[in-house]
Amino acid sequence: MERNAVEERVAQHYAGGIYAPDRAPEDMAIQSDTLFMFLMGEAGQREDMEAWMVRMAEAMDRIQELMDVLEARAEEKEESGAA
Repeated sequence: MERNAVEERVAQHYAGGIYAPDRAPEDMAIQSDTLFMFLMGEAGQREDMEAWMVRMAEAMDRIQELMDVLEARAEEKEESGAA
């Protein structure tokens, strides 16, 4: 499977380029790295790096919002003494 330019750049720089060689998406090491799979899935849907970076910024915002909510809930439980 041939990678587009955005996928190639992501693969070259993700985790020191461990998936830089054009390995099949079915490769078990790749399949078990769900973050890499997400990044590559998004890269495959983008025509240029700038569009991919905008999408990643949106994803990071959503992840941060979720982390904030989960952290607040954990603190509430801790304060109430619930497990």
